[in-house]
Amino acid sequence: MRASRLGLTIAVSLGLAACASSGSQAPHPDPDWAGRFAAWEETDPAYRFFPGDSIVVTVHSAPELSTTTPIGPDGRVSLPLLGNVMVANRTDYEIAGVVADAYAQSVLVSPIVEVRRGDLGRQNIVVGGEVTNPGLVEMTGPVGALEAVMLAGGFRNTAARGEVVVLRRQPGGRLMMRVVNVRQALNGRVDADQIQLRRHDLVFVPRSTVAEVTNFVEQYVYGVLPLDQALSFAIADAINDNN
Repeated sequence: MRASRLGLTIAVSLGLAACASSGSQAPHPDPDWAGRFAAWEETDPAYRFFPGDSIVVTVHSAPELSTTTPIGPDGRVSLPLLGNVMVANRTDYEIAGVVADAYAQSVLVSPIVEVRRGDLGRQNIVVGGEVTNPGLVEMTGPVGALEAVMLAGGFRNTAARGEVVVLRRQPGGRLMMRVVNVRQALNGRVDADQIQLRRHDLVFVPRSTVAEVTNFVEQYVYGVLPLDQALSFAIADAINDNN
């Protein structure tokens, strides 16, 4: 894997310094953070499909149009009589609605469409900052912040192990942020790292603390990724480039 293939990873590894936090997993925002981050939610949302996944499309009202198709790097699938249809960052139910509407506007009357999972693409996260091998990390099972750092080669000597930052986008595009005290996890506290990472999460290990997280987000996240789907597509492009 060549981390340099992903510009965001380079940006992440260049830089976040610090914010005062008590070391708890959920940070106490200072006034500069007000309105910048959505409240952290540990819900179990429906799976959203992204490039690298494939879907099984069944058109019950016209079985000859049923197909299994991969989602391309641009987030689209190619469907019979429709051509390319954007499906990325949608659930199976939402994709079924999009496909049904597309067929209803062109060739079918009241189409009945069902969408199921086919093969799932790599479940990658981005790990940056003071780790040995910053870049894309593939999750093959449940992974927390500490495991993510270990998969990225472990901490550098300059790492602040007490405050590891996890950034995650909500479906609407807003960022949630959480701080994990990995030092406590290393010391055996089983409640210190209870977060389970999800596809496309960003994990950042700062040099000291995380006080400059606002500048980091403005410069390297909002500035580079203005759209809620952009992170997903950037990661997918990096995967394709490295294969």
